Amino acid sequence: MVKTKAKSIEECTTLFEIEVHKETVDKAFEEVYDDIVKVANIPGFRVGKAPKDLVKKHYEKDAREEVLKRIIPEAYRKAVEEHKIMPIGLPEITDVNFAGDKPLTFKAKVDTRPSFKLKNYKGIKVEKKKVKITDEDISKTLQSLGEINAKYADAEDRPVQMGDYVISDVECFADGKSVQKKRENLWLFIDKDSLVPGLSEKIVGMKKLEEKDIEVSMPEKYPDKNIAGKLVTYHVKVREIKVRKLPELNDEFAKDIGKSNMEELKKDISKELEARAKISADVEAENQLLGKLMDENLFSVPSSFVKRQMDFMVEDAKRRLEDKGFRKEELDKKDGEFREKFKNDAPRQVRLMFILDEIANAENVNVKDDDLETAYKSIGAQAGRTPQEVRDYYEKEDIVDNLKDKLREEKTIRFLLENAQITEV
Repeated sequence: MVKTKAKSIEECTTLFEIEVHKETVDKAFEEVYDDIVKVANIPGFRVGKAPKDLVKKHYEKDAREEVLKRIIPEAYRKAVEEHKIMPIGLPEITDVNFAGDKPLTFKAKVDTRPSFKLKNYKGIKVEKKKVKITDEDISKTLQSLGEINAKYADAEDRPVQMGDYVISDVECFADGKSVQKKRENLWLFIDKDSLVPGLSEKIVGMKKLEEKDIEVSMPEKYPDKNIAGKLVTYHVKVREIKVRKLPELNDEFAKDIGKSNMEELKKDISKELEARAKISADVEAENQLLGKLMDENLFSVPSSFVKRQMDFMVEDAKRRLEDKGFRKEELDKKDGEFREKFKNDAPRQVRLMFILDEIANAENVNVKDDDLETAYKSIGAQAGRTPQEVRDYYEKEDIVDNLKDKLREEKTIRFLLENAQITEV
């Protein structure tokens, strides 16, 4: 016999209070001891031949642990069924009281699936940008290709001038301490409109191998909050001074980058720009659709899910900034700022997960073996691995289900787009 109580302690979280009668506990003990007797190894007796009373004395602790392993999951399952709860994930078991001749009692806290009624998700109106590539777009891309393929020659024996490229070692100090990782062999374009106002002007006139401390006032809105609005000192060492020489955009240039002539290069550029523009338009249309879904379907979600999503978003943002040269220890001090930034996005993303799952259930969207094989091929092509190597990795790491969830979500979004009212603008 099992007695259960259930109460909602917050949105999408249920707390069970469960009591297992002593008769049920005693029966479980007897069954456990019957199993232990068969394998008990007690001095003076052959294995499996020791008296049950003696086995109980030697294996009391083991028996208690095994009884808990058997009773708690079964009692929890009955509580879930009795109160018609839809749990998500495993319960948190606390306050286990298992002593003497009293009933076994414990509490189980579990997140529950949000209850909501889906708003109409077919025929969502979406505006999609019409793709049109102009001669100006092609011309800009050609100029960019010219800049990418520019040659950098050593400047004559002269100081740095505006428009030069300086290969330098740079370190930033504030309040007498280094506040950014030292950058060596850093290419600086000497220009009045640089991100750090005044730095380029003070590098002008420096000679090769010269070192100099340069004081500048950082803008209030500088990305690195540690030095934003402060007076800082950049220690700069000029290693080399380079002058950029752009190539002429003609047939010779086209041949240098693997094309027959300029006409072929322009056609390929047009195709590439069109493909990129289509991807951008598709992504924007998808974001519109998902945004409308989230705005139309408002409901509470489990706080633990929001916390996990928030943790992921914060760590992802910090990792991206660290890749750009920001110090990890400084970024770790700004967790509060990151969490404030994502406080609205995190619950929206969790809500979207439940919305898409509900739509997938309603429309019987499933992931088939062919979908997995296609995913393995795609992942392998990007990682330089064979599909079999990718499959082996996912199976070894036990993350095939994660991939299935991702693919199911992608298929659901495609279904929504196929059933949306898309207008080109």
